[in-house]
Amino acid sequence: MNQKNSADAGLAASIPMPRIVELHEHYRRAMFDDVMPWWMSHSLDREYGGYYGHLGRDGTPYSTDKYMWTTGRQIWMLSHLYNTHEQRPEWLEAARLGADYLLEHGFRDNGKMHFRLTRQGVSRSEALSTYTEVFGSIALAEYSKATGDDRLWDRAVSMYDFLVPRLGQPDNTPMLAYPIDTEIHLHAQDMCRITVAWVFNEIHPDDRFLADLQMSADAIVGLHWKPEGLPSSSGGVLLENVAMDGSPMLDIAECRMFHPGHAIESAWMMMEVALKQDNRKLFDTSVDIMLAALEHGWDEKYGGIRYLTNYDWTPTHDLGADLKLWWPHSEALYALLLAWIHTGREDIGRWYENVHKYSFDNFPDPEYGEWYGYLNRDGSPVWTAKANGWKGCFHLPRVLYRCYRLLDSSVKSNT
Repeated sequence: MNQKNSADAGLAASIPMPRIVELHEHYRRAMFDDVMPWWMSHSLDREYGGYYGHLGRDGTPYSTDKYMWTTGRQIWMLSHLYNTHEQRPEWLEAARLGADYLLEHGFRDNGKMHFRLTRQGVSRSEALSTYTEVFGSIALAEYSKATGDDRLWDRAVSMYDFLVPRLGQPDNTPMLAYPIDTEIHLHAQDMCRITVAWVFNEIHPDDRFLADLQMSADAIVGLHWKPEGLPSSSGGVLLENVAMDGSPMLDIAECRMFHPGHAIESAWMMMEVALKQDNRKLFDTSVDIMLAALEHGWDEKYGGIRYLTNYDWTPTHDLGADLKLWWPHSEALYALLLAWIHTGREDIGRWYENVHKYSFDNFPDPEYGEWYGYLNRDGSPVWTAKANGWKGCFHLPRVLYRCYRLLDSSVKSNT
């Protein structure tokens, strides 16, 4: 599959150039006139370093605690923009503010990371270290490129070496909930591996990173994706939690989970891998996973993508399952746009326009900027806070920027 030829064919078949130009400007404004200025204005703690983890609707902190996984994500985002878009001094300085704080306060003596800290850097929680290390490692890797600091790159590689061998091993904690006494293979950890391997390979290409990308895609498709469906399903299912050999464990309720947002995020990651490999089969399978997640998770009554589902609609462990969260919709925007451009399929174009309309009609805050994170099923905000330790400067700007760059390439190729 030739990436450029495929993209051009898709554009010619389905996406009118005026719409490409319109979307290009739309994403530029959303990214550079709204979202990034909001985080630059409100999240930086210039007294103690790092970034505030709890921000209200107008950006005022309602607690001064800081979260290391959102800190790592924001360092990565700022450094990535500096490395790939424009070398703005304010982005590098803001990345330094987070990186210095993370390096000084974020690590335990055994190499693992703290999860949540006070404003001054005292640990409040050491949970979720594996997931925090994912974003700590990509932060230092991307920041090392921005600063040209080889010592930071070496530190990032050491984190990679410490982290990646632990991913994909038997786990007993599906979806970060309480432990269950059985060995479970977690889709979330395949997503972690593909995330770190992609970032590291983009900075310093290496066969080891390519191998980890392939391992991730193989695990997602080979263990978690059930293209023929399951009992009581109407189509293909990507199970979050399976046995180590990929067998469904449907007697455990948490192992029935089909998480639309995770499936869609994995899908675009694998599409990018497929484009790099010129692998049509993987690309098409990734599109199938994305569409299965949308068809299953879309709320036909109110619109939008449900946060959590079980594939057979039995109850999930999370009572907020029917909420509409910012990040699955963000991920769907890029996944659909990427698939639409590279296939030209009209059904994917219709899905994109539906998700685009729902997302931009409901999540942006026209008065104070940025996006609401959590909507009720009917689209009304659950609360108006913009950061809460889970929502930070990552999912939304990462997607807005990827969409902008994808469209920027299309605009430039047709001028």
